[in-house]
Amino acid sequence: MSLSEFFVQPIALFSWFLSAVAALCIYLILLNRYLLLLSDGRLKTVVLRGTLVVIGAVVLLFGWWASHNPWPLLLAPTAVLIAVGIGEMQRIILRRRYRGASPIGAENAGVVLAAPITTLDLAVYHYELPVPRWRGRRLRIAHVSDLHLNGDLPEAYYSMVMARVARAEPDLLFFTGDLVTKVEHAVELPAVLTLARGRLATLAVLGNHDYWVGPQQVAAQVEAAGVTRLGDRCLRVNVEGHEVVICGYEAPWSRTDWRPPALAAHELGLVLTHTPDNIYRLTGLGFVAVFAGHYHAGQVRLPWFGPIVVPSRYGRRFDHGHFVVDGVHLFITAGVGSAVPPRRIYCQPDIFIVDIVAAKG
Repeated sequence: MSLSEFFVQPIALFSWFLSAVAALCIYLILLNRYLLLLSDGRLKTVVLRGTLVVIGAVVLLFGWWASHNPWPLLLAPTAVLIAVGIGEMQRIILRRRYRGASPIGAENAGVVLAAPITTLDLAVYHYELPVPRWRGRRLRIAHVSDLHLNGDLPEAYYSMVMARVARAEPDLLFFTGDLVTKVEHAVELPAVLTLARGRLATLAVLGNHDYWVGPQQVAAQVEAAGVTRLGDRCLRVNVEGHEVVICGYEAPWSRTDWRPPALAAHELGLVLTHTPDNIYRLTGLGFVAVFAGHYHAGQVRLPWFGPIVVPSRYGRRFDHGHFVVDGVHLFITAGVGSAVPPRRIYCQPDIFIVDIVAAKG
């Protein structure tokens, strides 16, 4: 056996291995940015499985080619992995640039390696947001998202969540979409949403699942609970002589021609939206903060690594917590419920309590 023949088999195996890793990266990119954003249903299932089958077939074909001529076939997967590495570095740089303040307090936060199932392990994060233009008293906001009523989680869990919200005594209570996963559970919304109230207002927007299963039915039950569904409009709330303008933005699922309000210099502008992907559309308009959910913080997270899948055109750039994007504060909660699968792995559900205060000096 010649020396070149001796090295062919290991190189072929290595080429196949690189191809498999590169293919997995491509699938995860497609899954994050495109496939998970498709409406739930049979077509989505076919597309998810079909894409995986096609990518798997390509990997097998690469493996067969590599067994005959491995050296040139190292280039394609290597190029893919280099591109993925560059993208990951860009994500890390942007996350550092956008990093907001850490919570000033947390309840029941932190996962344990020996207890990976965290579906009902609610955490509460407390943030304080100093705002230079705000001259009013402390304004407390409770931010709740992604209830995903679907029959998989016990009623007692939702009662516990809402009791914790009520205990915070918020001035404003925000629900940022995906209230249900299945339309038949929309009738359960009033029983859940009435368990807590904002002293000044309780407001909601719809999410992708609400739109997919029946926005009219979900919106009707939201209103029946005494919650104001903002949709794509704004509401002004007076806080002891100080104006707060709160807008809903249900894009990209809503087809309304949304027009941002003209905010006066003294007005505090806040936005409720389901997907944090909208953040770049909401900067430069005078808003102080945007509240969103949608990502579930990945729902499945690997210790020390973070989420594998985040349904976002920006991949894992934003997953959970507080960010500041072009001067706008973005709060992304992990949400309360879970969709598919109906389990959370090393990923706690949570609610945010955000206190807006006047900036000192």
